[in-house]
Amino acid sequence: MFKKAIVRKPCRNLVYGLTTANLGKPDYNSALKQHLGYIEALNECELEVTVLEADEKYPDSVFIEDTALLTPHCAVIANPASHSRHGEIIELGQVIENVYPIVETISTPGTLEGGDVMMAGSHFLYRLVRKNKSVWW
Repeated sequence: MFKKAIVRKPCRNLVYGLTTANLGKPDYNSALKQHLGYIEALNECELEVTVLEADEKYPDSVFIEDTALLTPHCAVIANPASHSRHGEIIELGQVIENVYPIVETISTPGTLEGGDVMMAGSHFLYRLVRKNKSVWW
């Protein structure tokens, strides 16, 4: 279905990223190694992979899937709920506009985190978190 993938290298500031998990601080060197494995897996799936450089301004920028929802028909530039991630969408929007002929955006007051959306066939499910429980709609 998909022929291309866009990834961003982890930045050193990854350790300052947003989290609700109690897993401790991420290890930057492990993150680099895991990310290289991720790119290798995408290449094995015969995807054309665009690798964006790390962006130290945005600790969570390696989680690029939160900033856009990419579908077979169009791209939707997200509007993450966390204000600290809003700058990420500007550069990513420019990259996506070079790949997709149709690009839509979510504007304030609406929010969307692309990583909370799952495509199942021709349907999209959205993960809603309430009282620390996930529900797919």
